[in-house]
Amino acid sequence: MAVTSSISQGIEIGRRALEAQQAALNATSHNIANANTPGFSRRQVNLQSVGPGLRGGIGGGVDVATVERQHSRFLNAQVRMEKQVLGRWDALEGSLQSVELIFNEPAGAGSSEVGTVFNEPSGTGLSGSLSRFWNAWQDLANVPESGAARAVLQQEGIFLTEMLHQYNDQLLETHQELNASIIDEVDEINEILDQIATINREIPRANFEGGSAADLEDARDQLLEQLSFKVDISTVEKANGQVSVLLSGHNLVELDRAVHLRVRQLSSGGLPVARLSFADDGTMADIREGRLQGLMQARDEVIPGVIASLDEIAAGMVEEVNLIHQKAFGLTGATGLNFFEADKVNARNISLDQTILGDLNSIAASADGAPGDNGAALAISSLRNKQMLAGGTKTVDSFYHELLGEVGARSKEAQTMARNHRLLDSQLENRRESVVGVSLNEEAAQLVLFQRAYQAAARTVSIVDDLLEVTINL
Repeated sequence: MAVTSSISQGIEIGRRALEAQQAALNATSHNIANANTPGFSRRQVNLQSVGPGLRGGIGGGVDVATVERQHSRFLNAQVRMEKQVLGRWDALEGSLQSVELIFNEPAGAGSSEVGTVFNEPSGTGLSGSLSRFWNAWQDLANVPESGAARAVLQQEGIFLTEMLHQYNDQLLETHQELNASIIDEVDEINEILDQIATINREIPRANFEGGSAADLEDARDQLLEQLSFKVDISTVEKANGQVSVLLSGHNLVELDRAVHLRVRQLSSGGLPVARLSFADDGTMADIREGRLQGLMQARDEVIPGVIASLDEIAAGMVEEVNLIHQKAFGLTGATGLNFFEADKVNARNISLDQTILGDLNSIAASADGAPGDNGAALAISSLRNKQMLAGGTKTVDSFYHELLGEVGARSKEAQTMARNHRLLDSQLENRRESVVGVSLNEEAAQLVLFQRAYQAAARTVSIVDDLLEVTINL
């Protein structure tokens, strides 16, 4: 009886060995199959010795203790935090490049400065239009009674106003595109939140009675990284495997329930803006990082700031030119006329006065009404060098060039920061990959190891079976 029990134990040990090595082979095969699957974390089978079940201290063989999903909470957290910062700079980079494309200006246009920020040759855009406008007044001062000079001046004035209109309209269009992008991002965020809530519901079921939720956890980690790129979230993992997702301390995902972000269309500075709130209690969502914040920063700070600067240029031109023109005399002897319409003082609506548009002789060049006098034309031409913007500290040209420089500098900063954070994100990904990634060389070696162990276990069972047959036939 003792001999039969020992032989039976040998068969049981062999059976367990076959099952354990088969499980390890399956896990290795699963790793190899998913070597190129995005977000996959390597699986590792942990084997443990089974304690002795009979007298003599002989062990019971081997068994599968756990099948672990290789991951690092610390590296995952670092990657998510980095993606939040990268998302903001990535959005700013794209948004500022769109603003740059609106201004077809070289850096230092009209000067000898070397190196361009934007992509168009010198003499185009608002800088070139301003230069030609001042030059047209100088040409009129050279021949104050010339109708041709007045015609050129009128046309250059129209070009100047149309250029300001064009820039303003394109900036408003960019603002609307950014606003629409924010709404699209919110829709994508809400969809991701729903998917995470669904996975939260499935994970406890998958873990029930020793099951595995590794594939679900891989999918959830990918979703959390996508979400981190868009908005600054924090997470709390619970004992049952579920995860809570928070934004500024407000639950976005709790258990299997998702709280959406809601869009409210409001107005700011006369521009429509989408403001975000939490759908459950209506409180405003405080976004500090991520792509969403980058888009909001470009929409709420960059675009309105550039429009305000163009409005200041328009208002300064209207005020200063009209101040001189009102006191001057045209060829008809008329005085008290505005060159620009006095009540249209921003980049959106600046225009020449209707009298100037209708009658070239209404353009005033004379300061005292005497035939051939050019005092007013010279005075307006000299406004090119007057510090009449930024509280009387900058000329129109220097103010505009400073605006170009500021936009270019911010765009360059965004490009540099985005490039740096892409590099850091890549380094963190590589560090994490060294922990969770699949190495085909290592898996191939493991495959051979488990294969040999399986073959040896099978041979053990065969030998024990032969011994049992001999025993029975005695």
